Amino acid sequence: MFLVLAAATAVHLIGWAAGPGSTQELDWEKAFAGVPSAANAAAIEQQLSSKPHRAGTPADYATAVFLQRRLQADGFETRVIPYDVEFTAPVRESLAIVAPNRVQFDLLEGTSGHHTPQEIAAGAPFAGSSGDGDVTGPLYYVNYGSAADLQALDALHIDLHGAIALLRSGGGASYAELKKRGVAGIVEFTDPANDGFGRGQTWPRGNYKNMDMAERAGAPAPSGSPTPLPPGDVTLPGQVPLPGVPHNAWNSVPRPDIPELPVTQRTARALLASLGGPVATPEWHPLFEIVTHVGGNVRAHLTVQMQRKVVRIWNVIGDIRGTDQPNSIVMIGSHRDAMAFGAIDPGSGTTVLMQDADGFHRLLQQGWRPRRTIEIASWDGHELGLFGSISYAYQFGPQLRANMEQYINTDQVTTGSPFLIRASPELWASIKQIADGVPGPDGAMLGSGSGTTATNPLLQPPSSGSDQQTFAYQLGIPSSSNGFRGDFGAHHTAEDNIPGIAVYDPGYKEAVADAVLTGIQAMRAASATVSPWRVSDHAQNLATALRLDAPFIKTGVDVTALQSALTEYVSAARAVDAALDGAEIAGDADAMKALSAKQHAAIAAFYAEAGLSNYRYYHSIDRAPLAFPEVVNATNAADQQAAVDRFISVVRAATAALR
Repeated sequence: MFLVLAAATAVHLIGWAAGPGSTQELDWEKAFAGVPSAANAAAIEQQLSSKPHRAGTPADYATAVFLQRRLQADGFETRVIPYDVEFTAPVRESLAIVAPNRVQFDLLEGTSGHHTPQEIAAGAPFAGSSGDGDVTGPLYYVNYGSAADLQALDALHIDLHGAIALLRSGGGASYAELKKRGVAGIVEFTDPANDGFGRGQTWPRGNYKNMDMAERAGAPAPSGSPTPLPPGDVTLPGQVPLPGVPHNAWNSVPRPDIPELPVTQRTARALLASLGGPVATPEWHPLFEIVTHVGGNVRAHLTVQMQRKVVRIWNVIGDIRGTDQPNSIVMIGSHRDAMAFGAIDPGSGTTVLMQDADGFHRLLQQGWRPRRTIEIASWDGHELGLFGSISYAYQFGPQLRANMEQYINTDQVTTGSPFLIRASPELWASIKQIADGVPGPDGAMLGSGSGTTATNPLLQPPSSGSDQQTFAYQLGIPSSSNGFRGDFGAHHTAEDNIPGIAVYDPGYKEAVADAVLTGIQAMRAASATVSPWRVSDHAQNLATALRLDAPFIKTGVDVTALQSALTEYVSAARAVDAALDGAEIAGDADAMKALSAKQHAAIAAFYAEAGLSNYRYYHSIDRAPLAFPEVVNATNAADQQAAVDRFISVVRAATAALR
């Protein structure tokens, strides 16, 4: 049983007026902490992850029905919100060497001729936004396929027109440059040095990919659009994809049109071993025990045919209505759809959602009620492009921005040490206080930072890649994503299945610990006297980030005034936080509310109503996802100086709000 340690009572709760209410809260938290269990986590995973369930499929709909019924049984008011979105899936994929000898490749993961039922059910890996093609051409190895890599091939007078390019994933492949050179097909693989035996023990005995695993992925991003595309479905850009709304034709939108295929490391090694031509430079060599050549001596045949259609997805939302401020919402969200089985991505996050719902139900039966509404959201269409949460933001954005107190994301939370807290910095102190009282699988408190380093600290700003970015960057809502963030070689593979959970989270200990932390975080925020913020962490994080971002500053750009403005912001924020700390200890709710109003006004200054200059669909001028996004992404010194000057005015407005 997990218990919030009594040591938490030695300090006041951040955001809470000291007194009977905070003491009662700790008692409720202890009762909640005893509910999540390994047996319950395993039972939930059986319902969620026994079958592949890509968005829009019957298996995906079955998980939506399961979640809604489960939330209803836990006392939640539920609703299912349907959207219609663009879906892609492979119809046909094949890869062969056709000359000088013929070799047909088995594209399924696992041992050829001895595939497990999970590998067969998952099907072959695919690139979700691949173009269609039936291509025969010379095979060339292009390293990562970056602009610099392709320029190196140009220097060797290698003509890639009509070629099939073999590339290592994860190195900034330039779709535009590949297309400009006439590349007709792409085959990509994960280098064992980056995710494989070069990193450590491989699956099923360790966290990294073995030679027979491959990741389902997206194609290199298209660059054919004259302006940046809005988040969400490119066939209905910037709109709510409600059922019945007509979509633009797939062929009418900027998109990749080169066929692309991810393959296993074993297949990639065989392809590389077949190549002759110039020997690649040492930096180009993957971690295979062969001499790597650039190629051109063999011909390959690649076929990719994709299905593209509009499908229905289903967001499932459940509410426990607040008693005092029912319109104020604390949301816990996770996506539900998977690239295959998705036992960890996203099953572990959805397991946390359901364990939290069960814990809240237990408390409701004992008389507990939150002051604000606690909302649980199961997003669909995430793996298609965060479609579920983005569609919800398009539909309800203004009221979410006005009413949402905090968003907590739970996606892929059980992949081993370290445990990390990625959150809007104003939330750091509160979440850390909670983590200091929740034991992890090893018995140490989650807030101890065990396994983290100076370059990978326990407390980090919010990241991108999951649904928290919709709320943090698109809507400017304080957001977090907490969990165990070890290396995850099974990501988007057939091996992210229920038996595979034992590799990453044996005994579901991480799933239980994260459910306890996440549930208590929601409880604290839902019943606190004021928002549990410490804006000095926000201010200090910006001051630190400016020092770290020094390499981004172009010659001639002056940041001296920005440094000075941030110093004043830090000072003002610390003064307000110290006063709030004293008011909390004194139990002075009125003083707390006045100080909290100053905090809210300061943080609101960093919301850019018209959007960012480099991406108008994001509104968080302080981070999206890098700090100072307008400054960092400026293409020339004049634009960067203008961005710096704009940020100075924002920081000064925040400081004035605090004073």
